[in-house]
Amino acid sequence: MPFKKKTFRDKLEAQLSELAEQTDELRKQVVERAPGVRDQIVEQSNELARQVAVKAPVVRDQIVAALPDREQLLDLRDELFERLPENVQEKLPEKVKPKRTRLRKVAAVGVLTGAGAAAFAILKRRGETSSAYPAPTPATTPPPTTTAPPTVAPAPATPTAADLLDEAGDPQHKAPTT
Repeated sequence: MPFKKKTFRDKLEAQLSELAEQTDELRKQVVERAPGVRDQIVEQSNELARQVAVKAPVVRDQIVAALPDREQLLDLRDELFERLPENVQEKLPEKVKPKRTRLRKVAAVGVLTGAGAAAFAILKRRGETSSAYPAPTPATTPPPTTTAPPTVAPAPATPTAADLLDEAGDPQHKAPTT
């Protein structure tokens, strides 16, 4: 038995020495070819750099077109901020929190839109003739009664600011002093 182990060991040593020789030959070939391969890589990298420089604006435009615009990002930020619990919202830095001026801008746009719609409706109504709106049908009046309706006393006139000033200057209306 010991004889078989020795032959197996000899075979393994022979294979390892062959592999070491092959590795040494490959290393020598790589060393010989290294300058040429290096030069090829440098040439290819220069060409690739030129291609990237030519295609960069087109690729940049494609990337920019794929990105959401600033308004969409601000809306997303505001929505995400609102979803956070209040204790987390308080801990965030001020520059991350949504600005209240954005809400004012939205409200101002809404008010302006409403005012524009109202003005348009008024102008449209003025431009149309009165026949465009049907006249209301008169309500049927009950037969006249023989008793006279009660007369309603006219409402007292509301004093104006000038009347109040005149009364304040009138000595007759002053309160007695004791």
